[in-house]
Amino acid sequence: MLKIIKYRNYLCIFAALGVLTSCGSPINFKLATIGLSAASQGFFSRPDVNLKEKNHAAADYLAVKMKNHINGGHIILAKPLEEMDNAGISSPLGAYIPEGVGLRFIELGYQVQLHEVAANGNAGLYNAPPSGQSEDFILKGSYKHGQNAMDISLRLIDARSNNVVASFDYSLLLSKEVRELSKTEVKIFRVK
Repeated sequence: MLKIIKYRNYLCIFAALGVLTSCGSPINFKLATIGLSAASQGFFSRPDVNLKEKNHAAADYLAVKMKNHINGGHIILAKPLEEMDNAGISSPLGAYIPEGVGLRFIELGYQVQLHEVAANGNAGLYNAPPSGQSEDFILKGSYKHGQNAMDISLRLIDARSNNVVASFDYSLLLSKEVRELSKTEVKIFRVK
């Protein structure tokens, strides 16, 4: 049964060969083949994921959980999410999510430092904190690729005690945007 599920895309194309042979001209055959191939890869059936909406929902959930521990005077430092399977490695998605959650926290009245998660064009928008100022809480987490979804794990941690104050785990559908944002740079490490 698992093999059938694994190869369902190919089975669909194979089953459609009878229809394709009756397409007539080679151009119609090519168009039909391209359409079937695109459909089998999920280009037409996968809805886009609204990352801003997901980030706001995650921030709102965390805000409810942390309201007894954090007030507007505390400083939250947002750090990039790391891959669960490769600690220390992140992607643009790893910065985009905590940046979006941090921006929502700012809208809710919290002080959030976003300089570590500033993505591409936003690098100049968020200033580093003044020297001597330290964070009270840290927003960080991890993500893991699944076959059809990306599992996200967010944690709000007390910087002094390392206790988790609030957490939220959720999944994002692996849309084209999420797939592109989650690509990491290849890094080569020298081991001695």
